[in-house]
Amino acid sequence: MANAIVNPGPRNGTGEMGIGVLGFSNTVFKRKFRYTLKIDSKCPDREDVPEHYVKVASRPNLGIEEVELNFLNAKKWIPGKATWENLTVTYIDVATQEMKPLYDWLATMYDFTDPVNLHQGHLPDDYSGTATLTMWDGCGTPLETWLMEDMWPTAINFGDLDYSSSEECTVELTMRYSQVSYKAFCPDEYEPNACCTPCGSGGAGGGGGGTPGQTLPATGGPFGTPSPNPIV
Repeated sequence: MANAIVNPGPRNGTGEMGIGVLGFSNTVFKRKFRYTLKIDSKCPDREDVPEHYVKVASRPNLGIEEVELNFLNAKKWIPGKATWENLTVTYIDVATQEMKPLYDWLATMYDFTDPVNLHQGHLPDDYSGTATLTMWDGCGTPLETWLMEDMWPTAINFGDLDYSSSEECTVELTMRYSQVSYKAFCPDEYEPNACCTPCGSGGAGGGGGGTPGQTLPATGGPFGTPSPNPIV
């Protein structure tokens, strides 16, 4: 049976409609412009892609399939598989040696510098990297870190040119990645814990062991497999 709707009463018991906790003096806001993104190479012959020239990036985007169940006149939806969606990273293209690792990586994906052979790195350690996205506060203290494994570009846009524009040139990459880890550092270090009730712990289907709604420890990988690159 659906939960009955009850009168919640005055807000916070007093009817208070002010700014609330957003106005507290110790509230730390995560700001869109305080971040760094670096991509560590797995290839021993290729340097890491530096963070200095990233212009636009984003935090990971997770899509979860919805599965439709039908019975008689009714429908219901339950969650299905999850997919980490592609993200776009834009680099400012500058004439410096520090841009070489980025171009080395792109040439590993598809060696456009050699139109005769057109080699492509075929091992994950050739073409993929590990991206570290860190959000900072105004004093340079880390607030959170996202670790994205097995990242590689699915599209490379070297940008348009325009005689009427004074803007800098950019390189825009569409990125695919496979595994994500998250850790928060402020005010206290923590990792999110998932609520996952084992089968037979009180729900339909009966069976043995476990506590309903128990919180399982975050392992960083499927079925208890540790994440290969823990966030520090």
